[in-house]
Amino acid sequence: MSTPDDTPATTRDVAGITPRTGSGTAGGARRRTVQAARRRAGRRTGAALVATAVALVVAGCGLRLETPPPAEPTPDAVEQVRARTVDDALALTDAATSAAATADGSSDDALHTLLEQVATISTEQADALGGVYESGLEPTASPAPTSAGSAVEATPDEVLALLGSTSTTALADADDVADGPLARLVGSVAVSRADLADRLAARLGADSPAPPAADAQEVPDEVPTPVAAPLARAHDEAGFTFELVAARRSDDDRDRSLTAAARDRVLGARWAASAALTDTAQDPRLAAYALPAGLDDDALLERLALSVRTGLADAYAAAVAEVPAGGRAPYLDGLRRSVADARPWGAAPSAFPGLPEQGEAAGS
Repeated sequence: MSTPDDTPATTRDVAGITPRTGSGTAGGARRRTVQAARRRAGRRTGAALVATAVALVVAGCGLRLETPPPAEPTPDAVEQVRARTVDDALALTDAATSAAATADGSSDDALHTLLEQVATISTEQADALGGVYESGLEPTASPAPTSAGSAVEATPDEVLALLGSTSTTALADADDVADGPLARLVGSVAVSRADLADRLAARLGADSPAPPAADAQEVPDEVPTPVAAPLARAHDEAGFTFELVAARRSDDDRDRSLTAAARDRVLGARWAASAALTDTAQDPRLAAYALPAGLDDDALLERLALSVRTGLADAYAAAVAEVPAGGRAPYLDGLRRSVADARPWGAAPSAFPGLPEQGEAAGS
């Protein structure tokens, strides 16, 4: 009797397992089955090689399989604020341009000039914010409107209403947006619009629709020293300056200067206290501040008063960038108040109150 090891190699299956019997017929059938399986595998391999070759040829010809077109990126919260502020600026440009054209040739030259200022300032603001975003992709919907002037017909009253609504929106966005530098820029734009609304309302004999500055300015209980110290110094310097102006003016100008001086001295003390700087070596307030020569000149006194108001606006705008989202309202209000208080001293409308670098860039 033969053992499994005696089984001829030709009768073993492909896995090397010895069949139970040495029957030549069964062994031959298994060999034929194995050979057929190998032929089928060879045909599959050949087909795969042909498919690969075809794919390489197609790729070499510059053809590709159908793929969906790239989609527009979804704007995040920061981009939404930027884009909204730009859109509002362009809408103001269009409306003010139209209203100015209607007012051109009228007896109210000051109204025409003011509407042109609204258009010019709004265009500058849209540019500083980066303009309308262009992804480079084919638009899938109607493109965003751009400033066209003649495409919009508006009245001065409609421009006034738009200044009010867009300043309200921008103030809220400046407080909410996570990006500090963008909050500073949007806050400046918001205050600029509010100031223009006040000026246009006065020209039209109407109430301003812009959010007013608070009568009683809020000072938080605890403020970081880098934020509080510049505000304490700026307010105290303003108080010192207005005391000096009051001593050299008379009647209404004197009373107005004394009121401003008292308010600024109090706010300087409150900001110093908010950072626990009072009566410490770190208290930024000085006993006296440097003054220019020629203080008997009324024009110089007005420029001096205007300069301290501008300095306050700069300090408040800088604080907006440093304070976390949701806590910027007191600083935005301080910026609004500083700009409003500068108007009686001859301040012109500004596209970017509190942002001196923007003025420097425009003048370069």
